[in-house]
Amino acid sequence: MKKQFLITMVLCLFSMVAFASKGSKLVAYDWSAEPLKHQLSTEEAAHAEFILKDKRSIEYIYISGDLAEYKLIHKIIRVNSGKAIEDNNRLYIPGGSGNQFVKLKARVKSPTGKITLMSEKDVKEAEDAETKNTYRFFALEGIELGSEIEYLYIIKSSPSYSGTREILQSDVPKRNVEFELISPSNLIFAFKSYNGLPEMQQDTTEKDRNVLNVKLDNLEALKEESTSSYKANLQQLIYKLDRNLSSGSKDITSYGVVSRALYNTTLAPADKKIQKRIKKLTQSIDARFSRDENDKIRSIETYLKSHYAILQGNVPKFDELQHVLDNKVATRSGMIKLFAAVFNELKIDYQLVLTCDREELRFDPNFEAYNFLSDYLFYFPEINSFLAPTNIISCLGLVPYSLTNNYGLFIKKIKLNDFETAIGKISFIEPEAYDRSCHNLDIKVDFSGGIQKPLINIGHHMSGYYAMNFQPFYTYYTEEVKNEITESVVKGFVPNIDIKHISVENEGKDYFGLKPFIINSSFVGENVIEKAGEKYLFKIGELIGPQMEMYQEEERKQDVESEYMRLYHRVISFTIPKGYIISNPEALNIDIFSVGEEGERTLAFTSTYTLEGMELKADVKEYYKKIAFPACEYENFRRVINAAADFNKIILFLEKE
Repeated sequence: MKKQFLITMVLCLFSMVAFASKGSKLVAYDWSAEPLKHQLSTEEAAHAEFILKDKRSIEYIYISGDLAEYKLIHKIIRVNSGKAIEDNNRLYIPGGSGNQFVKLKARVKSPTGKITLMSEKDVKEAEDAETKNTYRFFALEGIELGSEIEYLYIIKSSPSYSGTREILQSDVPKRNVEFELISPSNLIFAFKSYNGLPEMQQDTTEKDRNVLNVKLDNLEALKEESTSSYKANLQQLIYKLDRNLSSGSKDITSYGVVSRALYNTTLAPADKKIQKRIKKLTQSIDARFSRDENDKIRSIETYLKSHYAILQGNVPKFDELQHVLDNKVATRSGMIKLFAAVFNELKIDYQLVLTCDREELRFDPNFEAYNFLSDYLFYFPEINSFLAPTNIISCLGLVPYSLTNNYGLFIKKIKLNDFETAIGKISFIEPEAYDRSCHNLDIKVDFSGGIQKPLINIGHHMSGYYAMNFQPFYTYYTEEVKNEITESVVKGFVPNIDIKHISVENEGKDYFGLKPFIINSSFVGENVIEKAGEKYLFKIGELIGPQMEMYQEEERKQDVESEYMRLYHRVISFTIPKGYIISNPEALNIDIFSVGEEGERTLAFTSTYTLEGMELKADVKEYYKKIAFPACEYENFRRVINAAADFNKIILFLEKE
């Protein structure tokens, strides 16, 4: 029920009127008979890999009245390092059952001018050991330092035009970059560029067809940076079919079309026979006796995700509720329909939300294209909460974080007299609050058994997205696996210890999203105490676990984008051994923060302490109340991250009174 469904839907909405068009422009394209001679500047030659040409073209053309699509890729790559050779010695051929190769060839030119040619007969096949899928590739020969790899292919396929993304930028610098979109003169495409890529321009010299293109003499590389959405940040464009002048069709790719179609296929009441079975199913759920709306929806989610398996492949019959109910197996589409049918039966107010993974692609609220509509959620206005119907591990209120802090298409049912349909509205999907996802530590240190053998008790309290990697999975793990994972969490914070006691509270998916996942442990912390002459060094900072340090030697290019907002609250308390004092308690004082536009702290690392008699208590809070920061604020973000690493190095001095 992803993009292909929506494409098929649009194909049914209007017919392409037979239109006289010229023959294919792309099919006649070819590379030069002899490889061109390329001169690289000193700067270009210094790169491990450099792309000398990157030409891509998409052409739509009528063949016997039906629309077809041709795709051309022509690249020339200079390899200047062993890694570049390794990265490019295999050229993978695009798959797809509907693809027909019109042209497919490659050649390698060595620094001495030797040319090695390869054609379709040289394509090899292999099987992926894990997926068992067969893939095809050229095993390129004759590559050495300074070689140029050139390849060209043209593919004919069924047309895709309801929202296609073309990413032109990569982590390799390029020159001579071009993207071209060709269509019959009656088909009008809308388009939009992102992240600094110039907009496509109309080629006014073409009279009998529409030609749009963008050309760049040079395109700098964008390197991956930590805490960023790399793929979403690359220079790219999206295009879609907007109008057909021959048929008079307008807004061909529109969310209004999607909303009405999804009402008919998913949101509308099922037929009476299916409704009867759904009613019986709701009696098994017992959601009628839930305490409130939140509890009712959670009961539905728990039951359906526990009793119905989701197929990863495409088996059309399991899109249909009859087969889903018969077999307790569903496709993603079937599972969404099942949830909607249950909500309808129980008269729960909901909206269907379509969005996308913001780490891959940010939903543009101002450009309607179906490639933004890849993931599905349910939204419940009464409780202002979301549910991910096809993600088994997530729960109400904790949907996959990459689908939040993004826009989405919210589709709700409406009634016009006796007629019911659906309308869509673009709204923002708010992320969960920072204090919903926590990894808190309650640490108590007991020196009564001897200064050099302190007994350390640590309680890990995880909630929200921090608990997601552990808590729900404990429903399915064996005791042996659970013990291994629980122990690895404890030793991941304080390594090389002999655990005396360990226990878990609130394990399993029934507690996820309701109660924190708690791991309690105790051990002798000999490795956090070191004797130095007459005093002892207490490595108190190590008790919060290893902390990341961020370095930035080059200017930050990309905005900071975290997975989710979060909070760490660590409390460390102990009684100072009799006859000793802490000579440097002020070392525990740290206050690094950044302030937002309204004067509120948006991210901070703050550590304070209290000393009452012999009782010392350190209170350490670290939080991130924003997900995204502009690159110009990266230094503030880095300072807070590094403050945690600084705390990790704090040593308290235990000295005799």
